[in-house]
Amino acid sequence: MGSSRLGSGVVLCLALVFTILALATPVWIASPNLSFGLFKGQAGSVSFDVAKGDAEKVAVAFLVLAMVSLLAASILVIIAAKVEERDRLGKIGGASAVVAALFLLVAMATYTGLAKDLVASPTIKWGYSYALGWVAFCLAVIAGPLAIFAK
Repeated sequence: MGSSRLGSGVVLCLALVFTILALATPVWIASPNLSFGLFKGQAGSVSFDVAKGDAEKVAVAFLVLAMVSLLAASILVIIAAKVEERDRLGKIGGASAVVAALFLLVAMATYTGLAKDLVASPTIKWGYSYALGWVAFCLAVIAGPLAIFAK
């Protein structure tokens, strides 16, 4: 059993969970009494729908593509770690993880470009949902090549 490949699969599962949380939670941009997500916003205890422009739609689309790629990569890498004869599956899973990292990069960079002027205000900060997206990207970048080159 390939322990480095199994570790890579666990990291990919963690990246998948972080991507799902980033997409689902409403704190991409936060201020003391207001937060915005990709779908919902919250002002105090009042929740409201966020108007979606092209950049938000691109971010959502690429986050969904990243989730599908991360799911496939996780499954393939874990199978390859458990069954020694499935080395090719591990390499395909690692390549899928690298593709997922590219999808995450496009999603996060698009949203960063959209909101960089808004976050320049001293009272408005990037939220934890935004941070989870970047952490998922970093995990996919690390786990993908590890799965490809692991024995």
